[in-house]
Amino acid sequence: MLPNLSMLKNFVNGIIDFILPPRCLHCEAPIDSLANNGNVLKFICPACYGRLERFTEPHPWRDELISQGVIDNSVSAFWFREGTEIQTLMHEMKYGKMKSVGRLFGREIGNSISKNVIKWDYIIPVPLHKARLRDRTYNQSEFIAEGIGDVTKVPVLPDAITRTRFTGTQTKLNKQQRKENVKDAFSLNPKHTGKITGKNIIVVDDVITTGATIIECAQTLKNAGADMVWICSAAYAELNIKA
Repeated sequence: MLPNLSMLKNFVNGIIDFILPPRCLHCEAPIDSLANNGNVLKFICPACYGRLERFTEPHPWRDELISQGVIDNSVSAFWFREGTEIQTLMHEMKYGKMKSVGRLFGREIGNSISKNVIKWDYIIPVPLHKARLRDRTYNQSEFIAEGIGDVTKVPVLPDAITRTRFTGTQTKLNKQQRKENVKDAFSLNPKHTGKITGKNIIVVDDVITTGATIIECAQTLKNAGADMVWICSAAYAELNIKA
């Protein structure tokens, strides 16, 4: 009988990991995947993973936006702190095309929101402008969206929202400038118009600070007739931190 292809792949990967064990992206310590029957992340060691700081409180602007009907809730998985494990993971996901990091973030979000009884219809990542997407070739928020989908089994609509103009970085802008920078910068993709009306939607980004970008996306969906819209991110950063 021929060996199962999946079993053979796992065996070969196990041998490779034994000879050249993967190293933690943050501290560079070897990660012994065999010591835990392979049930371990291959890009961050247990110690560094354990130091990721969970974000368990409301965003400072959440209740105001809920009362205005712009969003129905907001969730972030972790705090963003400069120089810590989360910044390393964010950098590798955003600039190193590490899909596995994004999916980890997404699964963390998915595990959090799946405790609710809401029936979600779609997960929509915050889009990049086509010029930036052409340069980078991928949208890191899609990785996170896929991770949420792994847990919730909700389909991802990666092209539901489009950027109508290039907005540039928000990093050095204050709260009001960020809001003005992204105002009317998004529109609904016409081919998805009929899919949005009356639907419950999760909008996803990598880092939320003031929330200006993802809130503008949420407003675009509300204007298109979406029922419930939650905004979610891998991390939350205070405004005085460059995310």
